[in-house]
Amino acid sequence: MQFPLSVRSRNKGDFFYPLGFGKKKKLQDYFVDEKISRDRRDAVPIVLSGNDIIWVAGYRADDRYKLTDRTASLIRLEMSKTKPE
Repeated sequence: MQFPLSVRSRNKGDFFYPLGFGKKKKLQDYFVDEKISRDRRDAVPIVLSGNDIIWVAGYRADDRYKLTDRTASLIRLEMSKTKPE
C-alpha cells in the first residue's frame, strides 16, 4: 500500500478487483450490478493507494488488498454519515 491514501469520486475508466469476485471489473459495471442509482454514484467515496482503488467506501474492498496470513500490519478505515444541518 502506498501512503498517503487519497479519496476522490469516480472517474471514467475506473476499475478494481472486487473482494471475492476474482477478476477485474469496471467501477461503472459494479455500480450497475449493485443497483446503485445514477444520482448516488458520484457521491460514493473512492479510496486510493497510488492509482489503485482499494475501497469503494461503503460497498466493497479490492481483493488485492485483503488480509492474508502474510499480512504484517493493517489500517482500518471507517466511513460515517453526517446528518445535514
